[in-house]
Formats: sequence, structure tokens, C-alpha cells
Amino acid sequence: MDFNVWLETEHVGGDIDDFCNVLVTLASGEKYALSVWTFAFFDVARNRGEDLASPALALSYMLPPDLFVTDLSRATLQPVIGELLDRGLMPADCLVTDDDRPPEQ
Repeated sequence: MDFNVWLETEHVGGDIDDFCNVLVTLASGEKYALSVWTFAFFDVARNRGEDLASPALALSYMLPPDLFVTDLSRATLQPVIGELLDRGLMPADCLVTDDDRPPEQ
């Protein structure tokens, strides 16, 4: 499947190695927006507690990203995303629709 991947890590200063945003654009024009975490970041995020949780439940749960990966390199993300697309496993709620776009002014 033909697709293009935009990685936030390639467009911001500094060394980002824990989480980032990814935009996948298919040849058809469909777009997917993903929040991606590394496996290593899971423990960091969990130990910080869930910001939306009450103090009593802060370490009991966290809201997950759209995808966990070993690292945020293009060498990892490109084939992972390709496999998700080929196998029909791209999260449907990550599909960018007209409802997701801000109204034109």
C-alpha cells in the first residue's frame, strides 16, 4: 500500500525518544493521526499517574496512546505502519474526517 508518514520527531528541535505524533497519508487522500509511545515511556507515564484520574485512582489506570513501538525512528515506524495498513489494523478512530478539521473562517 502506498502511504506517506510525517513524524513529529523530524520537525522539532531536540532529541525526542519517548512519544510523538504521526500523520499517515494514504495515496487515496485518507489521513490517520496517531499518538505513538515507546515501550520505555509506558513506565514513565504510569509513574506520573493519570492526570485525569482522581487522586485515589491516579496509579490505577492511564489512557493509552494509539500505538506502542520499540522506538520512534522512521526505520521502525514506516514498516509498522505499513503492516497495520496491509492487515487492516490501523485504529479506525485515528482516521481524520471532516468532523475533525477546524471550521474554515
